[in-house]
Amino acid sequence: MEMLVCPAMSVDDKYRTLYAALMGVFNDIARYADSHLSKEQFQDLVNAAMHGVGWSAGKRLVRVYKLKPTVEDALKLLLLLNNESLAYLPKLKQIYAELDGEVGYLTIRRDPWYDWYFKHLGINCEESCSQHEFAGLMSHLGGDFRIEVMESLPRGDERCRFRITKVK
Repeated sequence: MEMLVCPAMSVDDKYRTLYAALMGVFNDIARYADSHLSKEQFQDLVNAAMHGVGWSAGKRLVRVYKLKPTVEDALKLLLLLNNESLAYLPKLKQIYAELDGEVGYLTIRRDPWYDWYFKHLGINCEESCSQHEFAGLMSHLGGDFRIEVMESLPRGDERCRFRITKVK
């Protein structure tokens, strides 16, 4: 009997494979839920999934990058989370953050998650992103942050734009 060894994979190949798997799992669950759940139940399921993505990523990112409970570090954290699809498909998404004193702004010009899933699912992705994914992500910073949706693709705007402030 001959023993086989797993072929070597680059870090990029591992990342792309795991990212594709995550997208596939999300897609399969969304298709099933869309045809078996009420609109409210489906929204709740997507919100829970998005919270899980944000919470899990935030737990690691805050620790690894030693982020503090400031608006500047909240923006860095949002950039780190959203950079996963920018790194995977750089031509489809542009994301940047701006800091104006105590107020931060996150702008997402194109988002593959929106293009491939959310605009086809009939859910409120504004709610899923701002109130669940981003809130779960920033919960690990240790501060209380307010996330306001200023513009969004589902509203017909050309981009999604969020205002982030720290609640005092």
